[in-house]
Amino acid sequence: MQFNYEIPADEFVAAQIALHTAKNKHRLIKRAIGYTLLGVAFGLVALFRYPDLGPLLLMLVAANYICVGITNLFPQRYFRKAYSQSGLEGKSYQAELDESGFLVSGDSCSWRVAWNEVHLKGENKRVFIFYAKATIFIFGKKYLTDEQQREIRRFI
Repeated sequence: MQFNYEIPADEFVAAQIALHTAKNKHRLIKRAIGYTLLGVAFGLVALFRYPDLGPLLLMLVAANYICVGITNLFPQRYFRKAYSQSGLEGKSYQAELDESGFLVSGDSCSWRVAWNEVHLKGENKRVFIFYAKATIFIFGKKYLTDEQQREIRRFI
């Protein structure tokens, strides 16, 4: 099976969030709650303990921890910013998938990956995601027919 595709920002973000939550599902929530609670604790200490400059400094630290906690729960903005720095915008790729693996060719490089080398495989409403050879491969479903999507699921 062959198809050409690009990786637009929405698909990049969808794939990164799927990978992020697949790897860190419980740890992600614990970290977000931990940072938020730590921020709230600093904020409470700042409000009730120190009379002069201490509250201002502690409130800044508290606000930072609360922001980090919330950002851990909603990483879309971070990944959208990462997309603009990734160099993927406007690049096109050609993929060939078969029983043994897949070959992806781009403007500047190409990868040949056997299915047994793929460590993490995933799928969401927008993309198929593969991780192998320290590279994330994102295949947008809008570039695939229903038959091709069924074939990829069979390979997975």
